[in-house]
Amino acid sequence: MISFALTIFLTMRALVKAMAKSGIAFLLVPILGLLAVGTLAYRWLEGWTVLESLYATVITITTVGYGDFTPQTVGGRIFAIFFTITAIGLAGYSISSLAAVVIEFEATKRQRLMEERRMSKIAVLKNHTIICGGTTVGHRVANEFYRRKRPFILLEPNEAQLKQALLWLHEGYISKRRLSYEHSAEVDYTEEEQKSVAELADEMGIVYLLEDPTDEQQLRRAGLARASGLIVAMADDRDNMSILLSARDIAPKVGNAGLRLLALVNETENMRRMYLAGAQKVVLPSAIGGFSIASHMLSPYLGEFWDHMLYEDDQLIRFMDMTLADNPGWVGKTADSLRAQGQMVVAIRRNGRYLYAPAPDTVLEADDVLITLGTARE
Repeated sequence: MISFALTIFLTMRALVKAMAKSGIAFLLVPILGLLAVGTLAYRWLEGWTVLESLYATVITITTVGYGDFTPQTVGGRIFAIFFTITAIGLAGYSISSLAAVVIEFEATKRQRLMEERRMSKIAVLKNHTIICGGTTVGHRVANEFYRRKRPFILLEPNEAQLKQALLWLHEGYISKRRLSYEHSAEVDYTEEEQKSVAELADEMGIVYLLEDPTDEQQLRRAGLARASGLIVAMADDRDNMSILLSARDIAPKVGNAGLRLLALVNETENMRRMYLAGAQKVVLPSAIGGFSIASHMLSPYLGEFWDHMLYEDDQLIRFMDMTLADNPGWVGKTADSLRAQGQMVVAIRRNGRYLYAPAPDTVLEADDVLITLGTARE
């Protein structure tokens, strides 16, 4: 009996503390005050019992008014007039405020559950790619990983930038954008844009950290020890170099010396510095953009082909590589034999050189690396 009473006491105390912390207790004070004042007043003015007075107070506050208890004295009726006006306003305010607190509590609880789910996903990530930066290039990189179902985590310190990156990964949002571009239609993006970063990421199953990737600790939190690669795509080359230096220093210490480092560079003169900072490959987006623009002008159908390949939704066609050392079953077969697998060999890397447009009967060798065009492999 004592232990049961102690359990009840501790539970009630925890409940009171939770209510006090959430502000619910403060909102209950006016309601309890009204109940007390009404009960005492009716008890004194009308001579009703405490239960009858409390009953009359409750039906007054709730505006039910069954009519079985009505004040008979002049004082009681005058009190009822002012008490009803006050009670309805004060109780209505308290109840609406209480509802707001409950709604906020539920929203906070949902956010907390999404946060816990996200951190659980981060804890088990392995062989993933860490993408640093929610820039235009960063979210295009993330989009390719997302469409090809390759594991990745997105690090971006700016919430607005991160939300924009997630929106451009959201199929519904992208479809609406494309519709407005192609048909100049008025499209409502409100449904997607009103969602929070956590809601967008949870809906799409994307893992992110709203943190600064130049902070070494955040790279560790992103699973650098278990990652297969890291891509730096921040808007500032100095940030990119800082992240590369940190990753190059941390990776061997956490047993991941084979981590592949790729970097975006915004200024041509910084390309050498990026390599010195540890990048195995540095990409200048403006150079690729210039090549694409020239292709559209000089070979418009080639440009159209590129756009169709990159943005077509119903088929994911990509240029890919295949190392025959990892696929020994293809050694000794012909280049044309891959067509049955939906892949066309457009080049073979052999002895450090590329053999372009190989003949269909070209025999594949053990050290070859094939460059193919076809349906993307997951």
